[in-house]
Amino acid sequence: MTPRRELKPLRAWARWLLLGALTCAGAALAGPGVSATEVVLGQPAAFSGPSAGLGVEMWRGASAAFAEANDAGGVHGRKVRIVAADDAFNPEQAAPVALRLLKDQQVFALFGGVGDATLMKVLPVLLRASQREQALYFAPASGAQPQREPPWEPAVFNVRASYRQEIRAIVDAFIALGRRRIGLFVQNDAFGAIGRDAILRALQDYGIKPVADATYRKGQEYAASTRPQLDVLRAGGADVIIAIGTSQACAALIRDARLSGWDIPIHSPSVVGADALVSLLRAEEQRVQKPLLDNLIFTQVVPSYEDTDLEAVQQYRAAMERYRPTAPAGVGGGYTPPALYSFGSLEGYLSARAFLAVLDKVGPELTRQRFHEAAEAMGKFDLGLRAVGELSPTRHQVLSKVWFTHFTAEGWRTTSAPGTVLR
Repeated sequence: MTPRRELKPLRAWARWLLLGALTCAGAALAGPGVSATEVVLGQPAAFSGPSAGLGVEMWRGASAAFAEANDAGGVHGRKVRIVAADDAFNPEQAAPVALRLLKDQQVFALFGGVGDATLMKVLPVLLRASQREQALYFAPASGAQPQREPPWEPAVFNVRASYRQEIRAIVDAFIALGRRRIGLFVQNDAFGAIGRDAILRALQDYGIKPVADATYRKGQEYAASTRPQLDVLRAGGADVIIAIGTSQACAALIRDARLSGWDIPIHSPSVVGADALVSLLRAEEQRVQKPLLDNLIFTQVVPSYEDTDLEAVQQYRAAMERYRPTAPAGVGGGYTPPALYSFGSLEGYLSARAFLAVLDKVGPELTRQRFHEAAEAMGKFDLGLRAVGELSPTRHQVLSKVWFTHFTAEGWRTTSAPGTVLR
């Protein structure tokens, strides 16, 4: 018979054993990517190759936002960590990379990937994982339509406005200025087709069609001439151009148009990477000693990072200044951020802030299902943009606002009246 004095250590040991079992059970119930102290997100994006800037900039802004939250104690005691995985902007690599994050890395959610063609390859993988394990994708940096519609939409929570909304905004602005002869310059792949479809839909409401449709080869670099495409656009009698493509190809179009004396308004949506485009053209201006950046307008899904009257922009700039993120360690390589601030990193920051807002609403008992329910219960909320954010069971897109921006000698400026900066 065990003496009574020996029961106390046995009871203490039993209590610790029971507590450990309950803790393990709670972690198991929480599901992938969640522990008592951490939430792990997976970012499948371009971190290498010519499009590496897209993934790195998105990561930079998000990592600053999460570092800010983590240093304040996290959300309900949990800190957020991003596992970055490089898909090199290659659609054939996109699905395997996403699958490894979901299966091998066991991340809580996919977050902040970039690119349309890559996302289209990820969606079937996501849908299967969603049906089995409630997997979800938060804030893909894509304005494409498929993830905003069934069957993919239930598993995706977008933050940015769609391409259709961006294109509709600029078409409305051009029509209001009396410019109805719209020419297209688009990449000759699925990405370009998505942009062309958005333009055709917007023009259809006005009963008009593009007067010219010029395409360029995917992967075309800045050094390549766009004279053949400009000849098509001139022959069609375009009085404005909507250019949907990479920063290098669209910058080449603007360069060649301006150097040939054609000074009509040219627009590009957010996907172009306006910072990179302007960087190319500013360097070209120094070489040719001629202005190239006049009469350009860009739509953005975030405001200018120069709009310091906005609370969210102030917070973003403070976080970027404090943490100075450069690139994820051990992933990709070859891209060095040219400046502290960018449209891409601001989108990453705001996307992370939206994720944190939902995470806070969930409460301490975090699972994928509870996150999904909390996101759909968010209703209207403010990210500090003076633009309403909203999520609901019928709305899986936080923001619908489109900002018009243009570049000046003093930097980026936002305008609500494009006609004041175009001629």
